[in-house]
Amino acid sequence: MRDLRTAKYERFRSALQAPIDQEPNRTFPIFTTDRHFDLRDYESESANHEVEMFVNLVRACPDELFLDLGCGYRERTFENCLYLEVYPSRSADLIVEPNCLYPIRSGTLSGVGCFAVLEHTRKPWLVIEEIARMLKPGGQVFIDWPFLQPVHGYPSHYFNATREGLISLFEDNGFKTDMAYTGAHQTAAYTIQWILGRFAHHLIDPQLRHDFSRLTVSDMVSMDQQDPVWWKFLNALPPDAFSELACGNMLVATKATT
Repeated sequence: MRDLRTAKYERFRSALQAPIDQEPNRTFPIFTTDRHFDLRDYESESANHEVEMFVNLVRACPDELFLDLGCGYRERTFENCLYLEVYPSRSADLIVEPNCLYPIRSGTLSGVGCFAVLEHTRKPWLVIEEIARMLKPGGQVFIDWPFLQPVHGYPSHYFNATREGLISLFEDNGFKTDMAYTGAHQTAAYTIQWILGRFAHHLIDPQLRHDFSRLTVSDMVSMDQQDPVWWKFLNALPPDAFSELACGNMLVATKATT
């Protein structure tokens, strides 16, 4: 295994920035910082859905270099794809500081995959700038970014995106949209089931959970949002769940005086 990862390092060495490109016979994984997350920061190791088009491109172009940004755990990996994470994933070749500039040279990659990651980054627009920087002209990016999903993931969940928002962020960074669509794993069925399931999960009182499960779709869509029946359940939610499943959030802030 070490020989394979040493060979992979040599293959990617010309695409890596100094100083991690300087040492012959080095091997992956490489930690570029000690300020990474720990697996203990997560409930479980992520193993998010890959876009098959990205995998097919990696397979079809064995002489080109690719990046799986925020890879989590991958059951299958490829020698021409670099796997990057912010914690010591079993699949990761590079473990980096969260929200950093990535130690990859400009214009060296033919494709980047980033699946269910950008919502967990504090400044996703900067990550997109980095993706544009690392790609060769004509390189492709493959993105999976949630829209109507509850707060999830660890340590943080910052931004969901509409389709228009997703398109605009990439087109503002020089990309031409080839396609934008809702995948089979992103339909309204997932949204409805996820939200209702989490709502019921957070109702600790068995009787309340039973009462909630007895509501029909007709009940839910016909009741006013301020109906006491809703508030019977809402008042039973813990504060974190109230935020996790919120339709929106309010903020009041004060500008710093210095």
